[in-house]
Amino acid sequence: MRVIYNPSCSKCRALDKALESHGVDWEKVEYLNTGLTPEMITNIFDEYDGNWRNLVRDKERVFQEEGLNPMAMSKSEMVAFLAKHPIAIQRPLVIKGKKIIIARDENGIKEAIY
Repeated sequence: MRVIYNPSCSKCRALDKALESHGVDWEKVEYLNTGLTPEMITNIFDEYDGNWRNLVRDKERVFQEEGLNPMAMSKSEMVAFLAKHPIAIQRPLVIKGKKIIIARDENGIKEAIY
């Protein structure tokens, strides 16, 4: 299991604590340091069982700074944007096999653990 992880994010730290306390083996992907390739983002969007737009933090300031409306962007435009501005991807994202989980709340954390 891999987690798209930002150490300064309280939701990521809460997930970290929960996974560690349950002895879950996982890998941190500190995406702000390593970046996300367009292929990685496309795979995440394709594997997610829901609307890919749910995986975007559409209130991030970077959209305003760039003069963009995230809801008007196509999937391919968003993939390219997130590759350049990974801060705007939802976090923490758990990649568990072929399943993508947004683990921002208790239900998402439980789904990641079990």
